[in-house]
Amino acid sequence: IFTVIDEDMSDQITKEKTMSTAGNAKDEAEGSFSPVSLDDDSKGTGIPGVVLEDTQIHETTGPPVGAALQKLVVATGTRLRCTKQLLSEKFGKGTRTVDVQLDERINVLRDTQRKYVLIQGLIRKLAMQLKVSMESQQTLGDMFAEYSVRTPELREEFKRNSDVQRHVARNGESLVAIMATFEGNLETLSRKTMDDTLLKVKEYESARVEYDAFRTDLEQLRAFKVQNPSATGKAAKLEKAEADFEVNRAHYDKVRSELTIKLQLLDENKTKVMQNQLVLFHNACCAYYTSDLQGLADCLEKFHVKLPSSERGTAPKEPLKFDMLPVSSSASSSSEDGDTNVAPRY
Repeated sequence: IFTVIDEDMSDQITKEKTMSTAGNAKDEAEGSFSPVSLDDDSKGTGIPGVVLEDTQIHETTGPPVGAALQKLVVATGTRLRCTKQLLSEKFGKGTRTVDVQLDERINVLRDTQRKYVLIQGLIRKLAMQLKVSMESQQTLGDMFAEYSVRTPELREEFKRNSDVQRHVARNGESLVAIMATFEGNLETLSRKTMDDTLLKVKEYESARVEYDAFRTDLEQLRAFKVQNPSATGKAAKLEKAEADFEVNRAHYDKVRSELTIKLQLLDENKTKVMQNQLVLFHNACCAYYTSDLQGLADCLEKFHVKLPSSERGTAPKEPLKFDMLPVSSSASSSSEDGDTNVAPRY
């Protein structure tokens, strides 16, 4: 078996050598493969007569990283100081700068915003409920009007009830529009104006933490110098700490002054806006529940609310007058006798 395998392998190797020799002879005959000699004119191109010009490789340098690295180091150090200051305040080991009057005004502002948001939600809920009631009243008025046509013997009674329900629904649409405008003005005050001031409050709190952090470092270095007057290695650090402390104190005073002015302007604006809005809302509610169409029209004008003419909320030029209908004597006598099952008659 091994003899046969050896013979087959030797035959295969002989065939491969024969084919390789024939291929080399063919290439030499055609001249397609020949080594290329490099002369002086080629200058490393490998192609005779083609000269590669001398090129210089310039080292590309990026932007200077020294300033950016320095800023990163300073920012990291400030964050570490602020984190240390916050932890020490939380565990009662550090002291913080307190402005009693300013902190009290900030707490009042946050409490006022929460209350205004609550009032805004209640007004929205009341407007939705009033809108549902108004739609039911309008549907009821339409049904009364339909039955006034179908029942001639009760035409007057159904017509009067239809007019009353439609009149109340028309006033309700005006009040719902006024409520929506009042809610929008309240949202602008609580969600935008107050939020803008609270952003300044966050900036003030951040400046206060940085100021206290650098103040604590300066106090520690001064205490170390008092305990070790002969130590000379801390002099440079003490000077740098004093310079950083002065910078942060100036920034803290600036932000605190800006926040005080912003709170003062907010209080004045809030008082004027809310006083006007509350008076108009009160007048609108009183006009609605007393069926004062002219009062509702005045409130719509002062709230700058314009209802489309196609809607039922447009008040008529002359207010409708409704009189109490007299009750027949038979109905009153039945009620006096205690018979509650008998329907009243008009």
